[in-house]
Amino acid sequence: MLVVLGLLLPACGGDAADTDCESPESAAERVRFASIVVLGTVTEWDGTTAQLKVEEIWRGPDMPEEVAIMPEPGRAYTTGVRYLLFPTGGPPQLADARCSATTRWDESLEELRPARTRAPRQLGPVDADLPWEWLVAAAALAGIAAAGRHVFEKRRHPEPVWNPDYRLEDENPPS
Repeated sequence: MLVVLGLLLPACGGDAADTDCESPESAAERVRFASIVVLGTVTEWDGTTAQLKVEEIWRGPDMPEEVAIMPEPGRAYTTGVRYLLFPTGGPPQLADARCSATTRWDESLEELRPARTRAPRQLGPVDADLPWEWLVAAAALAGIAAAGRHVFEKRRHPEPVWNPDYRLEDENPPS
C-alpha cells in the first residue's frame, strides 16, 4: 500500500515531503508587505543552518554583517549564491519559511529595490554585556536616590518623639 502511495504522489504532481504552498506570493508582493526584507549572500550551508552575509537591509531591524538563517524543512540554499530573503524573527538568528518568497537574486529583481536601503552595522552591546563597573555605579546611584527620598520624607512627616512621662488626660472620667 505504501509503495503504491509513494508511486502515485509524484505521478499526481506532488511529493510526500514537498507540497505546494497554499498562496504563493511573488517577490514584488512580499517586498511591499513583508516586515523584514534582506539582500545577502550565503557563506555557509550545512543543510540545517545558513550563514548569510547581509549586504542590504530593505526593511526591518538593524542587523549585523553576518546572521544565521534557520529554514523550514524543504528550503535549501547554495553557498556563494546571492538571495533576496523574506525571513521572520530577529537578528542574529532568522527563520525562513519554505513557502516564503525568498529567491535567488537576478537583475530582474533590481526594479523592486526601494529608494532607501540600509547597510548592516555593528550592533551595540546588550545589557548583559555591561561591564561590572557600570552595574556597581547604577546600584550606588539607586541607593543614594533611595536614601535621599527617605530623608526627605522623614523631614516632611516627622514621627512623634516618645516621652515616657506623657500621660493622656481623661476627658470623661468614669462616674
